[in-house]
Amino acid sequence: MTVVLTGATSGIGQAAARLLAPQVTRLILHGPQRPQEVTGQLEELRAAGPGEVHYVHADFDSLAMVRALASEISKITDRVDVLINNAGRPGAPRRRLSHDGNEATLQTNYLAAVLLTERLTPLLVASGGRVVHVASATHVLSASLDPDDLNLERSHYSATTAYARSKLALVAHARWLVEQAAPPQPDTVSLHPGVISTELLHAMFDIGGDSVVHGAHNVVNAALSTGRWAGQYLDERRPVQPNPITLDADFRHRLAHRTFELLHRSGKAPEKAEALP
Repeated sequence: MTVVLTGATSGIGQAAARLLAPQVTRLILHGPQRPQEVTGQLEELRAAGPGEVHYVHADFDSLAMVRALASEISKITDRVDVLINNAGRPGAPRRRLSHDGNEATLQTNYLAAVLLTERLTPLLVASGGRVVHVASATHVLSASLDPDDLNLERSHYSATTAYARSKLALVAHARWLVEQAAPPQPDTVSLHPGVISTELLHAMFDIGGDSVVHGAHNVVNAALSTGRWAGQYLDERRPVQPNPITLDADFRHRLAHRTFELLHRSGKAPEKAEALP
């Protein structure tokens, strides 16, 4: 089994990598650090089991680097059984634009995940694979997401709003992928891993949380469970109803169009963008 895990060098991702290393034959990790900065972590993971462990560096503030990440993964393997889109950042204290001109939280948490998923879809389909979007229960409390204002150019900005909206978009994309995207598509699930005590949590909220290991177990459960999730949203391990707007096919259609427009504008759109209705 080949698993790709983004955001694997800290927090839930780092803990999930430790759980996965003994269980899979090939583990491909992503992080924003240079390879020489994570040597110790990689040595630990390689000692944990007989499988291969690879590491690819990419800064999701640049969609060009996301595209390069997909290319590097394609050189390492011809199949991906599970793609775990875990990489994320808290909302910035003030609205900030990415290298590509998108609101930075949206790009790292959502646009990069969509782009990587599209680029790796042929490898996922080849194995009957699965995509896991690590989302957040904050998306349920987000009142709305206007597909025509994804970059918060006309709406009030706050760190928590930017973060919740990016996760709402992820949950909607998981549903869109299995219900509205052109086939064939991988199985997909989104999940809230729990309220987990990480730097990301503490950057936005003055609360405590469970351990990163607790969150990692929930992510790995979603990744390795048998059967099909078919776009469901999990609260830890339990399927629950997400924000109702994500269940609206027209909303998902509009969000998909606007998402691929932003990727086109950045010059890094996946090939499938042309095929959208």
